[in-house]
Amino acid sequence: MNKKFNEQTIQLLKNDSKIGILMTSDAEHFPHLTLISSIQALGDSKLTWGQHCVGLSKKFIIDRPDCAFMALNADYQYVSGRARFDHIEKTGEVFDEYNNKPLYRYNSYFGFHTIFFMNLLEVTDIKNLQVPKIAVGALMSRVKALFVSQSGKKALNLCAKGLFSQLDGLKFLGYFTEDGKPEIIPVIQAGPAGTDRIAFCGFPFGSEVEKIPEKSKVAVFAVNLKLQSVLIKGTYTKKGVVDIERVYNSMPPKMEYIYPRPEKPEPVTEF
Repeated sequence: MNKKFNEQTIQLLKNDSKIGILMTSDAEHFPHLTLISSIQALGDSKLTWGQHCVGLSKKFIIDRPDCAFMALNADYQYVSGRARFDHIEKTGEVFDEYNNKPLYRYNSYFGFHTIFFMNLLEVTDIKNLQVPKIAVGALMSRVKALFVSQSGKKALNLCAKGLFSQLDGLKFLGYFTEDGKPEIIPVIQAGPAGTDRIAFCGFPFGSEVEKIPEKSKVAVFAVNLKLQSVLIKGTYTKKGVVDIERVYNSMPPKMEYIYPRPEKPEPVTEF
């Protein structure tokens, strides 16, 4: 791990077409993973990212400021690390730079209204995803899923299960190390095992998978190239198997938990 960004990492994070993932912690100490593709380096020791919609991660990061992050570019190169939330700004030079980017400059209804600043704690060197090995791992994971399938709770609906089933989709797992540090690893080979479990083999990320503590709280985030996404939270019951306890819709316009649903709908009290 490095304490500062190098020039190659800064350039990877600068790319607006990358996939960026931020891991925070919810009130029950489950990891919470969010798509934050605006994340980028500020100098060699800070990170910034912009907010344009309201989700739970923005509250979690203020309550529990230690985070993990990962960024993946179109060349299947990725970098990950840890950072600590510092402050927010709603005006200023960085705010203007974000909203003057070509993607947002003329988009008056989808700009950034808040910029988050974080202090870098540590960051990896740039790594390469081995796509052929991932494809083999995905097929092995589908075979494994046949033997650990469970569907009694029907936690995943048809859309969420479809996202996890896509072989060309991306999946990332968040967990806390034994000393409590947040960590994100790619588990692109993962797939659904029925509607109540996510299963994956250790190939090709065996060394990373081995570090996940058994019986720990984890989250798995699935996103495809259309930026459709869903997040599950659960318990890592045994190697390569996650029992789903909660499912979170992470897409606008309404980010919310979709499983479990309350037995009775809550009455409307404000108009």
